[in-house]
Amino acid sequence: MKYFTIILVSGMSFLMTACNAQSPSIELGAVITIKSQFEGLPVVEPHISAHPTNNNHLLIAAMVVTDISQPYQSCRLSSFVSTDGGINWKETTHDYWGYDPWTAILPDGQTVMSWLGTPEKFKHQFPIQFFSSVDGGASWSKEIQSFPAGHGHDGTKITAMGDDFYFTTVRFNQDMSADVVLYHRHKAGPFSEVATIRGQGVRLNFCEPAILSNGTVIVPSSHFLEKVWVQTYNPKIAELSDKHLISVQPGGAKGYMRMLADANEHSPFKNRIYFVRALGSRQQYEGVWLNYSTDQGESWSKDIRVDHFENGLPSKAMAASIAVNQDGIIGISWVDSQHDEVQEKHDVYFTVSVDGGKSFQPPVRVTQLGTNPQTVANGDVANKFPAGGHYLGITAKEDGSFQLIWSDSRSGLFELQTCNIKVN
Repeated sequence: MKYFTIILVSGMSFLMTACNAQSPSIELGAVITIKSQFEGLPVVEPHISAHPTNNNHLLIAAMVVTDISQPYQSCRLSSFVSTDGGINWKETTHDYWGYDPWTAILPDGQTVMSWLGTPEKFKHQFPIQFFSSVDGGASWSKEIQSFPAGHGHDGTKITAMGDDFYFTTVRFNQDMSADVVLYHRHKAGPFSEVATIRGQGVRLNFCEPAILSNGTVIVPSSHFLEKVWVQTYNPKIAELSDKHLISVQPGGAKGYMRMLADANEHSPFKNRIYFVRALGSRQQYEGVWLNYSTDQGESWSKDIRVDHFENGLPSKAMAASIAVNQDGIIGISWVDSQHDEVQEKHDVYFTVSVDGGKSFQPPVRVTQLGTNPQTVANGDVANKFPAGGHYLGITAKEDGSFQLIWSDSRSGLFELQTCNIKVN
């Protein structure tokens, strides 16, 4: 482990207030570049978690691309911890090679980081690896829980609440259909499979499970670009419910779909569930959309547009992420090209909803410097991860602020960037 210099891109925070006097004000903090010890290598696809009871403690996991001509075959795992609210970061390198890091932290500091891949080198095999920590990722146990080798799995998503972690992944069958599988871990115990949603000849897609305040788990699945639904898992009887349709516009081609539940005790929207994604396929972009449920996933709202720009440019939205704070305010971030007339430069945007997802404020531009990922230093990484990853990250901190994590090319190379946002 080693400490690295942090570059402060904007030296002070500034206030951006919507014109409507009743709209919330959005205060953007400084954008901070997180330097990896792998100097000169792109760092992409970050996920971020906030310690539930320590406002200064943040954890990021990301992929370091070691060969820009073969980004899908050359990614290794790194994690980064901050104990001062996101100003300074300490990197831990993990000699594991593959894809899709994800993290979650319990209130007592028990932490899990998931990964698909193998130790020491890339082997075209994707077993699930669970890394464990008792101090929020500041240090990691040498004991790593692994699920079967082989092609195996695609994607990792962890959600944590109270004393429990729930994890979803896609597991391939011999005919290359794929099931959505739910795993559970209580405190420091091992993960075990608790439910399976069968693909029945179809390759299912998925996003992270959502946990309600009563312990009920909402498990999403989708047929790619056709429909998305949820099933409820009751841990007391270990059973899945019937399917409940969310939408016939599931997304997945412009970044991962995302789901969460507002389980905050004093939120006016307690146990409301949110599903968000950037829609589109191939060269088509169709914006950021959300659905919500107020009845534990049994019924869902209509598709609600999130990105309300008035400049006449078409959407270039990718990699939408969502978080909800202790007051029930929703924060959504994504990558778009709305400040570049030719739409070659990317920016990160952020918006909020204060009415439980019914409406959203005009987007705020987080990155005041748009960047084009098509650089010599990025190589083919720019084609495989144009948004800086198939997913980026946002989390709500204990004080109600939002911490964003993304990767952009302001230096000519994909590097991690973070920013704290307060909503007043």
